Amino acid sequence: VWLSIRASWPEAMSGARRCALVAALAAVWLFLMPAEDFMLTCHDNSGAYKFKVMGVCGKGASPHIRAIEPGDVVVVVGRTGGPKNKVLRAIVTRLRRGSPDPMGNGMRNAFDTNCGVLVDKEGNPVGRKINGKIDPRCALRWPKLAQLAAAEPAVAIGLLFVST
Repeated sequence: VWLSIRASWPEAMSGARRCALVAALAAVWLFLMPAEDFMLTCHDNSGAYKFKVMGVCGKGASPHIRAIEPGDVVVVVGRTGGPKNKVLRAIVTRLRRGSPDPMGNGMRNAFDTNCGVLVDKEGNPVGRKINGKIDPRCALRWPKLAQLAAAEPAVAIGLLFVST
């Protein structure tokens, strides 16, 4: 690729223009290349372990994988109890990157891990229990997940709520 681009450059192009062209080509190349592996841990009892995010459903032709938010449906490759590298769908339930609170009070919700829940094509969760809490934006968008996550009891320790 480099040789064909270099051969098509006019010799009269200045050094500054050449650097700008190289920077623009590098930016386009990085945009078209797939993102680094974005991994989610399984947040339910469906039998899966970890997922690698391949794409995002419902956000256009080629959305950036890193632009996902809690509540988005993603296409993942994961290992379940049976065969490896199975293509599945998952809902992102929490992210390490903070997301704005749906109440609009200026607070942001951030968690310690990136997690997801396996779903079928209709959006019904595969597992019957969600371990831990889910993001409030995800709970508003997917009430079934909020119901499964609320089924787990929480123990109050002082002012902190710790899920058991």
